[in-house]
Amino acid sequence: MKHKYIIALVTLALALCSCQKVSDWMTKQDTGDLTFEEVWVDENYVEGWLNYCFTGIPGVGWWCSGGEPLWCLTDEGWSSLDAAGATSHSVYDGNFSSAGWPGGRNRYAVSQYFIRNINIFLHYIVLDTTPVQNEDSRRRMIADAYVLRAYYMFELFKEYGPLYLYNDDGVEPEDGHPEYLRFIPERTDSYANLRRVPAEDYIRWIIADCDRGLAIPDMPWRAELANEAARMTRALAWTIKSTALLWLASPLFNDGKDYWEEAYQMHKTTLELLREHGFALYSKCSNPSVYGTGPANAWRQYHADRNLAWAGPSPSDTETIFAFGGSSGNYAGNWVGSRHTGIGYCGTCPTQEMVDCYETIDGVPVLDLANPYADEYHLQPNFNPDNRLYDDQHPYDNRDPRFEQCIMHHGTPYTWDKDYNVDISADGRNYRSTLPTDLTQTRTGYYFCKTIPPNIAINNADTGPGMRQYKMSELILNFAECALEAGHLEEAREAVNEIRERVEMPPLPASLASDKEALRLRLYNERRVELAFEETRYYDLRRRCRPEEEIPGIKYLTGVDAVYAGDWSAATFTRVQIREEERHGFEAKCKLTPLPKGEVSNLKVKTGVDFQNYGWE
Repeated sequence: MKHKYIIALVTLALALCSCQKVSDWMTKQDTGDLTFEEVWVDENYVEGWLNYCFTGIPGVGWWCSGGEPLWCLTDEGWSSLDAAGATSHSVYDGNFSSAGWPGGRNRYAVSQYFIRNINIFLHYIVLDTTPVQNEDSRRRMIADAYVLRAYYMFELFKEYGPLYLYNDDGVEPEDGHPEYLRFIPERTDSYANLRRVPAEDYIRWIIADCDRGLAIPDMPWRAELANEAARMTRALAWTIKSTALLWLASPLFNDGKDYWEEAYQMHKTTLELLREHGFALYSKCSNPSVYGTGPANAWRQYHADRNLAWAGPSPSDTETIFAFGGSSGNYAGNWVGSRHTGIGYCGTCPTQEMVDCYETIDGVPVLDLANPYADEYHLQPNFNPDNRLYDDQHPYDNRDPRFEQCIMHHGTPYTWDKDYNVDISADGRNYRSTLPTDLTQTRTGYYFCKTIPPNIAINNADTGPGMRQYKMSELILNFAECALEAGHLEEAREAVNEIRERVEMPPLPASLASDKEALRLRLYNERRVELAFEETRYYDLRRRCRPEEEIPGIKYLTGVDAVYAGDWSAATFTRVQIREEERHGFEAKCKLTPLPKGEVSNLKVKTGVDFQNYGWE
């Protein structure tokens, strides 16, 4: 599958240039018939070099190695792929090392490779001797290259923390490794003085690259043509700048310094500019025959409909800022599992902890957010005494409308070869199983449906919408977090309310604008619900920890069992541990992905320094 997406990306790169000579360039690259000198004397090869640099953009969103969603390593989900040799279960069991941590998804090698090629491109493209179709094209390619380099550098930062700053003079390294520099643009001909830079230095370089791109007016606010969806835009450059500052301000990286006001100001400017240029939450469902007429129908369509166009002159999707890549899966059945014809497994399923996050429709949390469970195993929930609508024996009634759009539970209707209701009881088709060989059965008592069109059935397979990596909903919640931490509590509350208004949830109480701790709890919970089952929770859990701290809340997780005897309204529910022993992946070192062992060994020989991330060998 991965190979297929790489081919698709390369094909797009060629389409961007739309020239037979670029195809020749790719062929000659593969065969070794094209010399380095030949590239920089032909305008089509020059453009092809940059287009090739786009092919390292992740082809599929939200996946770790082995084809599992990254949220299987959070408190959102538990993988049912025990007996399939899934990497998630190696993590759960504590059988992982620097050679086998699934979170990094090989981004180190890929991103380093393309950064190096961008550096070479930036060296040559500014030379008068480098041919281009016209000067407008040269400026646009330079802008693309700077922002694309910032994109790759930020991808590395999220996984590995601050690494090195890169030489942009294009000199070929003698040993085939990327050319690293601690001080730019000073040259060094050896690695002897190479060191990892502080997080602030690394983030400032990312921001500077975005500003270098933004300084060139030829870069548009949106991808103007559908077949140029991968191209860099002003909206993306501003979003990367803002998001990078959020990460720098977070406890994992801030080194005891306070960057929240700066991050707040950057996010405020970014949102103002994006709104001026037509970016907004997707709030009106265009296909009610599939997504219904409920308060979260537009929200579900946005996450499940691959036909919404965010690139081009008149996009139907105004929320997405950048969403390049392949589909998020073929839903010919691998979603509800349960022994149906044509279904091989159900993948990762939501936990009871995730279900507990959804408020009731009156806008009141179900649990005490400050202390949600009275025991470390999460079997004794601390129910919120202010909630009057929740009934633990009718637990799915009167919940935030996003709940039904994300999670299939006992009693949820669905269609496959005929109409069914989810039945997780011991004798039901969708029973909860703890057997490793039951790949089609949930371990938690729930099934996932957020990115799946509701009309999927045995004779109506479809693919998901692809990777929406940067979008307005997350940017608004980023702004809310920065505003909160910088002391602008009312603005933070208003930003959260904008998210809630789309799905007709009541606004947060005005009293929270004078209670920072309480507002933080509500903001974190809102972010958890709005951005559920994406990559976001994986990173949020990590960046909010201090370097030496374990990742909270993922050691013991729960599901639900149901007893049902023909009357859906009379089913009884019991919280259960998914397994008694702790689930690993909470260790402090798991906040950052280990650098590849070969690279660490090579750098140790050249510099005498151990470059590996904390806790890894």
